[in-house]
Amino acid sequence: MRHLAYASGIVLKAAGVLLVLTSAIIRIGGRPNSRLFLITGILCFTGGLLLKRASHLKRCHRCSEKVERDATQCHRCGIDIPASSVESMSQPFYKK
Repeated sequence: MRHLAYASGIVLKAAGVLLVLTSAIIRIGGRPNSRLFLITGILCFTGGLLLKRASHLKRCHRCSEKVERDATQCHRCGIDIPASSVESMSQPFYKK
């Protein structure tokens, strides 16, 4: 179910961006009735952000597999996943 929420969040974010761009194109074209597209686009994008965040998943930086947010190791490639971005920047990018 979490993977479905993650994917739905991505789709809603993309739809929101496309609706806002459509609104801008209609507005530039001289038609002032683009407010509905703009509001719907903003709502879709915000809903997508919330769904993606609520799924509690993140991507492995090595194999791009979706893993739990608090996982310490990827179940597909076995690499250790840092808990935060600060921790990942402090680790060397090469293995000895």
